[in-house]
Amino acid sequence: MNSTLTELLTLLVTIVSGLSGSSQIASVIATLQQIVQTGIAEIEAVGPFIKNIIAALKNNSAVTADQMTALEQLDQQTDAAFEAAAAAAGAPPAGP
Repeated sequence: MNSTLTELLTLLVTIVSGLSGSSQIASVIATLQQIVQTGIAEIEAVGPFIKNIIAALKNNSAVTADQMTALEQLDQQTDAAFEAAAAAAGAPPAGP
């Protein structure tokens, strides 16, 4: 995995619980969306980081309804990317 990406995700994990404004949260969501779109090949490595960040943001009281919707979509997108990466690697599909 790209060390810069790892550092970015580690930084995001550290700061998400302290975010207090919807514009900050929107910026983190946009960054995660870009990572998911460009990092499908590395989703197995970054997936857990992304899932932890999404969970932390969902628990932040400053998240707006629109941002919660974006987080839900991003969560589903991350799950789908992880499943696709696992299938490409020959893993059996995840159970229900």
